[in-house]
Amino acid sequence: MTNQGNHSVNNKREDFKKYLNEFGVIDALTNVLADLNGLEIRPTDPLDYIRTHMTEIVKEREELKILKANYESMISQIQEMEEENMKLAKKIKGLENYGDESSRSKIEEIDEINIGTE
Repeated sequence: MTNQGNHSVNNKREDFKKYLNEFGVIDALTNVLADLNGLEIRPTDPLDYIRTHMTEIVKEREELKILKANYESMISQIQEMEEENMKLAKKIKGLENYGDESSRSKIEEIDEINIGTE
């Protein structure tokens, strides 16, 4: 009976660890505690330090989500602009070629007129 009880507790513990790992809680706590440990002058209220720095992590995550969304939007806009740029470049090239052919034919016409009047 004791083995089953221990096994059940161990399963619950493992499930809880997976849950915390999945959402980055373990990493966040580890980072804050490592930062706290690395301070030369330790704060008088370590819990306050942990609370403050954990909320900063949450704010940074929210900011990161917003920045990622903006980044994706900008990438999409850049792709659209590049496509439009390519279309316009082809159009310009076509107009330049048309202009060259048109100019050549006009020059030929003028040459023919000049030859005819001489």
